[in-house]
Amino acid sequence: MNNRVWIVSEFYYPDENATGYLLTRIAEDIAHSEEVRILCGPLAYAQDQSESSVYTHHKVFIERVDSSTFNKDFLFLRLINNITLSFKILIRLIKELNPQDKVLVVTNPPSLPFVAAIACRWKKALYFVLVFDIYPEVLVAAGVFNKHNPMVYLMKRMTRILFSKAQKVIVLGRDMYGLLQRNYRVACDRLVVIPNWGEVNVIKPKKIGENAILKELSISNKFVVQYVGNIGRTHNVELLLECAELLKDKTDICFLFIGDGAKKKWLTESVEKRNLNNVIIQTFYSRERQSDVHNACDIAVVSFIPGMAGISVPSRIYNIMAAGKPILAITDPESELAMVVQEENIGWVVTSYRARDVVDNILAAHGNNATVFEMGKRARKAAEAKYSFDKIIPIYRNVIMKHNA
Repeated sequence: MNNRVWIVSEFYYPDENATGYLLTRIAEDIAHSEEVRILCGPLAYAQDQSESSVYTHHKVFIERVDSSTFNKDFLFLRLINNITLSFKILIRLIKELNPQDKVLVVTNPPSLPFVAAIACRWKKALYFVLVFDIYPEVLVAAGVFNKHNPMVYLMKRMTRILFSKAQKVIVLGRDMYGLLQRNYRVACDRLVVIPNWGEVNVIKPKKIGENAILKELSISNKFVVQYVGNIGRTHNVELLLECAELLKDKTDICFLFIGDGAKKKWLTESVEKRNLNNVIIQTFYSRERQSDVHNACDIAVVSFIPGMAGISVPSRIYNIMAAGKPILAITDPESELAMVVQEENIGWVVTSYRARDVVDNILAAHGNNATVFEMGKRARKAAEAKYSFDKIIPIYRNVIMKHNA
């Protein structure tokens, strides 16, 4: 009986969101030496929704379980989706797992690691938790739960047990590492930091005047401040809109938002209501255009609401770095995002969450092309040296493949 590696996730190829893409790259690399099986949810982002529910792609066996697909921007409907998906995956794992199999499971949605842990304990398999977001902390930070809610206490108790039984808990940043030690007493020998990577072979710096997206939007001649990625509850787009309003008379500065999420409707309506002609909002472009996307700016902004340090690490920062763009980070000072920007000297960190302070940094960047250029060069160099796929994927192979029951 061959031991297999299972990856359990809501998203997988050909879904092009960050989770689906990252796990696809990990799975296909491990599949060079091991049998890899995927259990995932229905297609969500891919344009072609006609694929079979069971098929093999690049030596990886993929099975999509049938679950509800209600609008995930509404919390209650998302909860129903999570419950149905988790239940179906639990049944499949209990049926299919062999003793000594290894399961890599992500924390989004938060119910998935628990069903994987139940199945693994039942079938004597090993499980590894890949922490994209820490629950329930992310729900408290987003205002979904009060920190004194009994559900928060219950979730923390359950999560502590989950992590204590995992073979390894993989976190994306040093701030996550510290939070899990403090709040969940996860032992050092169970924790490992593996950052995400930038696609340095695909995303390469290009001159802004040559960017196809900026030409399509007729803003090639402007100083472009870009926000790209999920426009979700934990992302501080309200602050960025306040900055755009403060700069609305600076006709040579433009704010470009690229993405989707729970706050996008509010963002679109607010731009129209405030009559902000310096803001452009676009949906996600295809992954084939990601080099154009990340090059479509002078500086890139990564903006969080307060209190997110240790809870989530934005994967987009490494692709921004691959494109050779400086980062304006609106974040807590102890976050991995702040640490990377400051250590590599590739941008600015605003920890006050004041629009005026953000605007001052935008204006400083706008007035100093040499500084922006040098920061961009350092960003690209750091991406190549520390945050490329070739640097990161051996760590995954080492962590997962060396462990046996």
